[in-house]
Amino acid sequence: MGILMEGCTTIKQINTTITNNKITVNKTEFEGNKFIILNNDQLQTPIYLNKINEQNYAALLMLCTHKNCDVKPTGSFLTCPCHGSEFDNDGKVLKGPATANLTAYQTQIKETTIIIDINQAIKS
Repeated sequence: MGILMEGCTTIKQINTTITNNKITVNKTEFEGNKFIILNNDQLQTPIYLNKINEQNYAALLMLCTHKNCDVKPTGSFLTCPCHGSEFDNDGKVLKGPATANLTAYQTQIKETTIIIDINQAIKS
């Protein structure tokens, strides 16, 4: 686990394992956090996991759809430092030049865990 400082905001980062193309995250990781960043050596780009509510989470590939730059969380949205595209916490484009939403992954919510299927990208 790591902590990344972004301005005055502390961002929780977790090193995860992938088993059968799935990442499992304990819900307790969200204590005091609205979102967390998931890292794994098999992933070239981290996954942004946003807690919408107790039963809904958005898992987004942190890669801008405009020119493949890494996006950065800013609390209320994600921004691309390369060309200024902005995305909401569900990955939808708020401001271009990007025209396509971020890649989102299917999540399955269990009693104490969130399971992200990295082979199940959601088309939007």
